[in-house]
Amino acid sequence: MKTILTKEDIVNIIELYNTTMPSTHKLAEKYKVGHKKIRQILIDNNVILNNKGGQIKIGDSSLIESSKVNLYKCDNEFDLVAKCKKTNIVIKDPNNLSGKLTKHIIENYGDVWIPENNYQRKKYEKLNNKKWFEEYFEIIKIEKSKVRKCGLCDWTTTDIENKSGCFEQHIIIHNIDLDEYLEKFPEDVKYHSKYLNKIELLKKKNHVSCIICGEKMKSINNQHLKSKHNISVEEYKLKFPNSKIISNSTSDKLSDNMKKINLVSTPTWTSKGETEIKEFVESLGFNVVKGKNRKLLDGKEIDLIIEDIKVCIEYNGLYYHTEVMGKNINYHLNKTIECHQNGYKLIHIFEDEWMTNKDLVKTKLKHILKVNDGIKIGGRNLVIKEISTEDKNFFLKKYHIQGPDKSKISYGAYYGDELVGVMTFNSSRNMTKNNNGEFELSRYSTKSDYIIRGLGSKFLKKFITEFKPKSIISFADRRWTLDPLNNFYTNLGFNLESVTKPTYYYYNSKVNRYKRFHKFGFGKNNLKKRFPNLDFNKTEKELTSELGYERIWDCGLFKYVLNILF
Repeated sequence: MKTILTKEDIVNIIELYNTTMPSTHKLAEKYKVGHKKIRQILIDNNVILNNKGGQIKIGDSSLIESSKVNLYKCDNEFDLVAKCKKTNIVIKDPNNLSGKLTKHIIENYGDVWIPENNYQRKKYEKLNNKKWFEEYFEIIKIEKSKVRKCGLCDWTTTDIENKSGCFEQHIIIHNIDLDEYLEKFPEDVKYHSKYLNKIELLKKKNHVSCIICGEKMKSINNQHLKSKHNISVEEYKLKFPNSKIISNSTSDKLSDNMKKINLVSTPTWTSKGETEIKEFVESLGFNVVKGKNRKLLDGKEIDLIIEDIKVCIEYNGLYYHTEVMGKNINYHLNKTIECHQNGYKLIHIFEDEWMTNKDLVKTKLKHILKVNDGIKIGGRNLVIKEISTEDKNFFLKKYHIQGPDKSKISYGAYYGDELVGVMTFNSSRNMTKNNNGEFELSRYSTKSDYIIRGLGSKFLKKFITEFKPKSIISFADRRWTLDPLNNFYTNLGFNLESVTKPTYYYYNSKVNRYKRFHKFGFGKNNLKKRFPNLDFNKTEKELTSELGYERIWDCGLFKYVLNILF
């Protein structure tokens, strides 16, 4: 059956030929007709045909490839948004970095030309002096929301009147409380209507006094004790066993109402990281429920819920998720298990991961939520070969959330001259105590710009052929593995062998605000080298607490094994 071209098809063919698809063969393939017919349509409409090869000469292709993309930038007074010419929908992504504009165009304009890669986008921009999506979207200015700035740093908030209490949460990083802040910046008292209520509270003696310094407050808390006296609440109780740490009226109120409040309340304060994650997931097309939902887990908070796919996300601020703040060995794991029992899957994102590896976390979220938008490459188009330790570590530092490793065997996947994937192996591992043909798959990572099908199995086949292992083990972080029986490892033939218990890291905000330290650096032998004057009759936990380090627990690991028969 012959394809009949409409008048609209002919107009589109002429426009495409003159802009982004100057090839009669490609147009013929797109419209399912012969290229001679396309050629005749162009001649009939007085279109000058290109030389053989169909390329518009706008400069060396390598110059186009290496050119920078012009990004729309907002100024101090206005933000830029994209407004759809057809639906009037406004999207806060004028550069289409999230791909949300592309998704909207596909849903509302049907089968239109969309550039497949960066080269086509740059070429279109060079030819037309505008971005490709401006055929469908208008880039407009909107007035910025009013913000309040912290007097001690560049942090800002749109919660001018501090209704959510976010300001008090922010100034914790400056080791200062609200009283001290307002003493330095008295002009800011206008933002804190609740501050006068606190003064009245003190007048009514509804308070307790810190025995060390005499300061009055509703309760003796870790924020005060750590910042002022460098001790914990537990240490304060031991030193002053007969002292009160909470006022009578506050204690009574908490006792009567805590369970009820936990079940029905929706706290309004949200951390910056949690808000950013919510906005990113929504930019991928999901509806995200925010607000410390306490109903799902019978009183325990859940930060974000993607109800349509039954996935929850917890953003774990490091300070508030230490052991000293009540987050014990099973806290994060129990939440994960309870979510699963209620039909939901839970992702835990720690503050340091988001603040220092935001792009990698976004890539992992895209993968988990199955909305990858990279360039697709088949594994058969790649060349696998061993690579140097230097190249391996450079790649892993940029594209793996755990960073470089100490593996001795490293394979790289090359797409032309470009390294696009890495898999590493170890011949032995202390925790396995096995030297009889068992290897560990230590790292697997691909370049975030690509979606590479079949690369994992190609890496594995290469390794098995060259090293002939009897078995291969690997470990998956339970925080990121939503289905232990259907994932990257099981698709490669691995079987789930066991589940490890949660392990801990150390955290000290005064040493590094955004870092969890591996526990291996805090064994007694290491501590003796670094701090020889400590009392080593004490336990590791007691010693690290004296040094200001608190423990943060993860959710444990899934251990997978692949047994190989030759």
